Amino acid sequence: MASERRQAQIAKRIQQKISELLLHEIRDPRIGFVTITGVTITRDLTIAKVRWSVLEEKQKSRVEHMFEHAKGFLRREVAREINIRSAPTLKFEYDQGLAAAARIEEVLRKVLPPEERGPDVPPADLGRDDG
Repeated sequence: MASERRQAQIAKRIQQKISELLLHEIRDPRIGFVTITGVTITRDLTIAKVRWSVLEEKQKSRVEHMFEHAKGFLRREVAREINIRSAPTLKFEYDQGLAAAARIEEVLRKVLPPEERGPDVPPADLGRDDG
């Protein structure tokens, strides 16, 4: 069993590698604007859950099909990148967090009057903490 530190290191390397592959290697028009938002890996390093999001919600199903089609290639490339006995199985999951945050922001924008949003905060920046 891997330590939490080792799990985090491997998950970070998997996230970086898959992001790199999506950006430079995969020539699939279904990709669109995909972001790998996080990776978690089991303690025995056999399964890696890769969370992703897309810029436009309507591209979600196309990207799911792309990940299903490219799963073997991505696993092989990840195996070359990380030094462990066997490459983890990659399970791709749509990250609901960003979509939920956008829905909450929209509801708040409708509910809160402009004076309660803050003096210089435009509606689109509601709920963001940049500093």
